[in-house]
Amino acid sequence: MACSPLEALSRSAVAMAERLSTVTSRPGDGGRTSHVRGLALALSATVFWSMAGLLIRLIGEATSWHIILYRSFGALVMIACMLAIIHRGRVVEVIRLAGWPAVLAGVCSSASSVLFILALSRVTVANATFMGGITPFLAALGAQVFLGERVPRRAWGAMGVAAIGVTLMLGGGLALGQLSGNLFALGSAVTFAGHALFLRLNRQSDMLPAVLYAACFGVIFGLLALGASGLSPRIPSRDLALALAMGVVQLGGGLVLYTRASRHLPAAELQLVATAELVMAPLWVWVGVREAPGAATLVGGALIILAILAQALGSRDRLPAR
Repeated sequence: MACSPLEALSRSAVAMAERLSTVTSRPGDGGRTSHVRGLALALSATVFWSMAGLLIRLIGEATSWHIILYRSFGALVMIACMLAIIHRGRVVEVIRLAGWPAVLAGVCSSASSVLFILALSRVTVANATFMGGITPFLAALGAQVFLGERVPRRAWGAMGVAAIGVTLMLGGGLALGQLSGNLFALGSAVTFAGHALFLRLNRQSDMLPAVLYAACFGVIFGLLALGASGLSPRIPSRDLALALAMGVVQLGGGLVLYTRASRHLPAAELQLVATAELVMAPLWVWVGVREAPGAATLVGGALIILAILAQALGSRDRLPAR
């Protein structure tokens, strides 16, 4: 019963993205249409991703590595079928054209997913999610250095506020004996910023193969970790169904939409839109399983959200991506 509102929101988000993706451009309005399309796709991806914490909390016996394995396997099957349907006999060519940026984007995406799930086993969903709020600032810095996408001066102040929020959360985690969970969440933010940069690096090509690579790496990580731990891959059928659903809908669907959005938005703005998850993910968990964050998490997270809002409001006059 707890998942029904999320499923409804997901369907609405997908419908919105499809409608906006089929808008016919008027003369001279191509840049604006592309920008709106990118925003719709990125927001839809965020709705999918925000379900992760609640679905993981609903799993009973499976370990983090079981979740990583079957979540990745579900995403692998979904994206393989999607590539086969969309490109039919051109799948190999599409993978070749995506090139090494797709491989590196897949590595970063898979690492981010693994680190996030490991973080959730040690800290609250709000804590892990708020830490991800620094991703747009990391992406902005990386985009300026590697892609030549200039970071406005106003963004530096927002980054400073976000850094204070992260420091508070790390300090709160240290006091509660949860430092490792916070560090995992921080690593997830860093690697996902890398994912955004590599997608933008080859945005002229279809980067859906990056999702395929991410799923493959996730399966490999999960199998290796279970083998090293001496754990059986067998889990209860309910946990298996939830983990596979996470792969197909929550992870795979979100990554497909996000990858499409990367063709229309700069890396920094792409990450900025995705941080709507900071609001949704803790809300789903609070409503679904009554998980409440600690004081340091709330204060640090509020500073990160404040920094994101300040940057977003200051970026309203930015020219749309082309």
